[in-house]
Amino acid sequence: MPGTKQVNVGSLKVGQYVMIDGVPCEIVDISVSKPGKHGGAKARVVGIGIFDKVKKEFVAPTSSKVEVPIIDRRKGQVLALMGDMVQIMDLETYETLELPIPEGIEGLEPGGEVEYIEAVGQYKITRVIGGK
Repeated sequence: MPGTKQVNVGSLKVGQYVMIDGVPCEIVDISVSKPGKHGGAKARVVGIGIFDKVKKEFVAPTSSKVEVPIIDRRKGQVLALMGDMVQIMDLETYETLELPIPEGIEGLEPGGEVEYIEAVGQYKITRVIGGK
């Protein structure tokens, strides 16, 4: 999948990101079951979707590979507020994006700066850096 890389399930840690059912998720819990006489250890990984906040989980052998999203943290300038949407311009590429205003974000104003993330073609504002 573009925008991802593969890692071993056994190397995942809480706070990292992983793809579960094609959705980028932040890992909130990992439990590893010890094998008996035969077979390998299995990991149960629980994650919360970065963009949709839905809880997802999977179980896999610790030796298997899993997709991990490549998270790109970027800065943008707020161009306009349009109801529940905000138009921002990336401060490096100068491309403009229209993103939904996330819940709990305070201080969005035209001319202000925000930090946003991009993962597998989806975008989300994470915080307001400062006003004008």
